[in-house]
Order: sequence, then structure tokens, then C-alpha cells
Amino acid sequence: MQKIKQTTKVTCLFISLFICSLVYSIPVHAQTLGLSISPPIDEVMIIPGKAITQTFTITNDGNDGMASIYIVPFKADGENGNVDLDEKNAITNSSPYASWFSLSSPVNNFGEKFYMASGQRQDVIVKISPASDAAEKDYYFTLLYELDNTIPGGIVPIGPTNQARIGTNLLISLSKDGEPNKVLNLVEFSAPTIIDSLGELRFNIKIGNFGSYVFKPNGEIVIKPTFGNSETLKIAPLNIISDSIRNIPCLENEETVICESKNKVLVGIYKTTLTVSADNQDLPQKKTITTIAFPFSLIVGTILVVAVYKILKKPKNKI
Repeated sequence: MQKIKQTTKVTCLFISLFICSLVYSIPVHAQTLGLSISPPIDEVMIIPGKAITQTFTITNDGNDGMASIYIVPFKADGENGNVDLDEKNAITNSSPYASWFSLSSPVNNFGEKFYMASGQRQDVIVKISPASDAAEKDYYFTLLYELDNTIPGGIVPIGPTNQARIGTNLLISLSKDGEPNKVLNLVEFSAPTIIDSLGELRFNIKIGNFGSYVFKPNGEIVIKPTFGNSETLKIAPLNIISDSIRNIPCLENEETVICESKNKVLVGIYKTTLTVSADNQDLPQKKTITTIAFPFSLIVGTILVVAVYKILKKPKNKI
């Protein structure tokens, strides 16, 4: 009788484990959201009082969801090209720039939700028409595309509601003659005064834009050593918006890289000159700096090797 009870318990245990394995093997599909938008940045120049139409393409790379579109002003945030969205002043019917923007597709109002199926591409058509009395300068906005997985009348997603956002920066320049004055300020061009020969010769570049219009810096760094051939680095032509300072890297094979010499061993005096101008300036700005490379680590290493050698070669006293 005891054996029958034990057999029954074991059988029940196996059945319970089998049922649990069925329960935990049921797949759970997480809600995923993915967005893309093109172009990632839009630069336009408009005569005040005139209008242009711009088309943007948004793509839902994740699950089905409800999308909405906003236009939000922004300003520079820090010195690395980041932006600070002023979402409290997003474009509404009562905002000062309400008459500047209008939607004709896929909806007629900013903030109005519309359905986006997974994998769907949608053109967004925006009309931009600044006021005729608007000041001639730059205005910066972000076309913000927002998607969430809450679908009215649809299946309620498991877990918390997900939301994804992506945006295109709108750099709008108002100019009557199409030739605005762009002002470049070379805030910093520096490198260490003295470095070790096995160290790295790196350069810091900061360019300020204290004018009214965005520009891209054009220029190069020329390194002339005491010994060997000169070396040229090209700086990256990144946008610098008005009232901002930006750290500028170098450009190599269409990618941004740290501005530094490619030489592995540096010896002697290095005179380095930066030549830079805004994209419409004829007279570039120049600055030259000097760096001395001395083989500190090589000398210290040699002294240590000699000292160790002498210690090992020192004769031992005989007892």
C-alpha cells in the first residue's frame, strides 16, 4: 500500500512538472517600437513672406502603433552638437509661429494621431511660410515624429505602454538676397606644449557662431615637424548654429575622428597651423601653435635597463 502511495506521488509530481513546462513554454511577444525618418536634417533658405513645401518620409520599423507629428523649437545644448528641445513652446494654434507651418499629409493638424502599421512608410508634407515682417536671421525647429503601441479598439499590449520618438532638425534661414553674412569665431585651437615622444599629439578646436546664420567651417590643420614630412588633417564641416560654440573633430574617409598626428614616435619641435573659414567667407582665420616632443619614457627606460644590468653583473662577495 505504501509503494502505491509513493508511486502515485511520483506520478503526480511528473504531471505537475509537465504542466508547468507547458505553461512556461508559451511564447510571449514583447512590444517593440522602431522609427526612422529622412532626411535627418533639413536646411532651407526662404525670403520672408514666401512659402515652400518640404516632404519628409517616416517609417515604422517596429509594431503597429498610433503616430503623431509635432514641431518644436530648439537651441544648442553644450558644445558637442546636441540640441535642447523647447517642448513647452511646441507649435500650436496659439503659438507665435503657428502661421509659419501647416500639414497637408497624413493629417491636417499637429499632434493629431494616425495609425501606422508595422513596416509602413508615410510621407509627411509640411508647408513653411514665414511672415513677411519676420526678422532676417535663423530659426531652429525639430519635426518630431512620435509613436506609441496603444491602438484604440485594438489588442491591449502586455506590460507598460511603449513610446518612441525621432526627429528631423529644421534649420530655416530668412534672407531677402540669399547671401546672409556668416560670422566665424575661432574660440580655441590648442595642443600640449610638451609631450612624450611615445605620446599623442592631439588638437582641440572650438569654433563659435555669434552671428545670425548657421554655417559649416572649412579648413585644415598642417603639422610641420623639425624632422620628417609635414602632415595635413581636414576638419569636419559640421553645422554650427547661431549663438553657440561647438567642438570640431577632423574628417577621415567620410567619418569624424579625433584631430591628432598619425606619427607613432614624435621627436623635435612641431609647428601646427589651423586655417579655417565659414562656408561663404573669403578671408580665413589662422592660428599657429608649437609643441615640443621629448623622449622622456625612452630615457627613463634606458636608465632602468642599465641600472638592472649593473645590478645583475655586480660580483658577489665570497665567504
